[in-house]
Amino acid sequence: MKQVLIVCALVVAATAAPSALQSALGQASADRSRKEALLHYRLGQDAMRNERFDIAEQEFQKSAKLDPTLELAPYGLGQVYMATKRFHPAITAFIKSREVFVANAGSNAGDQIAHQRRLDDYIRELEDQQAIFGRTATNPTARIYLQTLTAQIAGMKSAKMRNVSGPEPVPAWLSLALGSAYFRTDALPDAEREYRAAIDVDPKLGEARNNLAVVYLQTGRYAEADAAIKAAEKSGFRVNPQLKEDLKKASARH
Repeated sequence: MKQVLIVCALVVAATAAPSALQSALGQASADRSRKEALLHYRLGQDAMRNERFDIAEQEFQKSAKLDPTLELAPYGLGQVYMATKRFHPAITAFIKSREVFVANAGSNAGDQIAHQRRLDDYIRELEDQQAIFGRTATNPTARIYLQTLTAQIAGMKSAKMRNVSGPEPVPAWLSLALGSAYFRTDALPDAEREYRAAIDVDPKLGEARNNLAVVYLQTGRYAEADAAIKAAEKSGFRVNPQLKEDLKKASARH
């Protein structure tokens, strides 16, 4: 009887081992892909900082291909498209980034450890880039990108404080970027929706309120535009005086 039990145990071990080995190998491969993807993502950011948009585009594409779960890669690609005035591709890239984010959030739903680890990885990566950009932001593109990095880090640190038992909201900085891409294609209802989504997540995001004021102005909702401008200034955002002047003139004509 003991011999039968021993044989059975050996059979079970022999059949289980390949599965465990395959799992370990798969995880190792995924880890390597993530490291390579982050390397190309950093190279893409470096190229963005120096306004080498063709190289940045290539690096972000490589990053996204190596690790389809890295939501920062298609976001970076969208930033390249915005900088080079390819607004429709930017919309596609930002939507892809949002889809990856939602998929990641879904896979981590209820798993606080996985949630925190993902955010910690992203925060560490973005803070490294923020330090570099802060020392070398000598052109307008780099300064805008530095502002974006700062907003991303703040948003992710805020997300760390939330409980993941419910659905994790799309980050405000991502909705803001998508809204701006829609705005550039004159898709004002879509832009308004995304700016509102950004404000729902971060009510103090003055840039979103400012952009929403522009949408209101262009669609003839002057009282709402004025309220949005005041809310943007209350949050500390510096509203362009020309926007106020344009609103004043438009209101006077009606």
